[in-house]
Amino acid sequence: MKTKIAVTLGPSLHEAREIAEAISLGCKIFRINFSHGDKGFWTELADSVRAAAEKTGESCVLVADLPGGSVRVTGLSQPVRLASGELVEFSEAGPVGLSNPAFYTTAEVGDLLVTDDGRGLLRVVGVGKGKISAEAVKPLTLGPNKSVVIRGKEVVPVDYLESSKPALEAAADLQVDFIGLSFTRSADDVKAVREFLNGMNFRPGLIAKIETPSGMRNVREIADAADALLIARGDLGMHYELEIVPRLQKAIIDAGYDACKPVIVATQLLGSMVYEPVPSRSEVVDVMNCVEEGVDVLMLTAETAVGKYPLEAIKWLANISTAYEKSAKPRRTLPGDAQTVDRFALAVVSLAEAVAGRIAIFTMNGNMARRIARFKPVGGVIAATPNPRVLPLLAMLWGVTPLHIEAATYTEGLDRLEKKVEETNLVEKGETLILTYGLVEEPVHIVKMKKFI
Repeated sequence: MKTKIAVTLGPSLHEAREIAEAISLGCKIFRINFSHGDKGFWTELADSVRAAAEKTGESCVLVADLPGGSVRVTGLSQPVRLASGELVEFSEAGPVGLSNPAFYTTAEVGDLLVTDDGRGLLRVVGVGKGKISAEAVKPLTLGPNKSVVIRGKEVVPVDYLESSKPALEAAADLQVDFIGLSFTRSADDVKAVREFLNGMNFRPGLIAKIETPSGMRNVREIADAADALLIARGDLGMHYELEIVPRLQKAIIDAGYDACKPVIVATQLLGSMVYEPVPSRSEVVDVMNCVEEGVDVLMLTAETAVGKYPLEAIKWLANISTAYEKSAKPRRTLPGDAQTVDRFALAVVSLAEAVAGRIAIFTMNGNMARRIARFKPVGGVIAATPNPRVLPLLAMLWGVTPLHIEAATYTEGLDRLEKKVEETNLVEKGETLILTYGLVEEPVHIVKMKKFI
């Protein structure tokens, strides 16, 4: 399976034994949602992932997903069911409120409030100082700590970095591999977080979650600044009409491709499996389309965090991905002014496919691996690096098998990679391997073709 699977941990999937089974099903990326629980719970989840990784002998990627600048329902301890036409009041004085005071001054009578990943709609019927009255458009569930948006408007966020610092410090304590930056609005958000983390001598990968109109407007500059993009379809479907979301998804995939950054798609991939043991037919088609569009990672959220069938959901996602990866339509186009490094990457892919071979690359920082992986080579990529911080990035890339190999130079790394591949049987007898390394400023660059006999 070349498309990577990520899952969200929670009450339904949190024990090391269960996580080890998820690993055996092909999942290596585990998300902890910092919008729920506390540091003690997050630590338990991280410990469970590491225990499962040690038990299975697999390397896993740990993602801490920050709350970001979302506006969330406060004051509820349990979900509340509202009938059509029933009124609810959000107030700074409680008992039910909203996490950002600016929401009260932004909302106007007639505005549509959207919650529960677009399933819940409320119409504002009254506003006052520090309070909003809203009427349920149709029956809905108002959940504790669920995000709320005003359709067509963005609430002025509190300072992105300042509001994120406690969660960033918790992520640093857990030594996660990636941090998901919720509600990323511009490249400046990414740069501010990276600078803050650098000051702590902590350098995880940064995933920019695109889920607001400003994030969509700035998606290309965000892609340049971040290490990965996440298509947050739940919140996109709250800010935009649902029929527009597929177009937004394609635009984000295109931005990731052009920036050579991995793209993750999340929310309701197999949403019915929160309650049902098999997905709906339309969900299978949705996953198929994501695979054929060439996303790098498929992420399950509620299906594994709170669903009744978390492991079955992983099995289904793996089965659908495997069934349609061969029919994926990789882009192999470059602009006329493309850099030499991109032309080299495409040439390596073309050579490998011309001889029906696989690619093995030694990379110091992952740049060449990213460029090769975006072309989706049929035989896949074995990518080795001496840098432990690069391994999680490689694990996010479509079709890439990451390896840790110590070497001081590219030529030494390539030699050790060739030996490692042979010793571990990563390539079968009769297969052809194309070996190379990241493009460097030297007069001679090695591309080696070897057939294993």
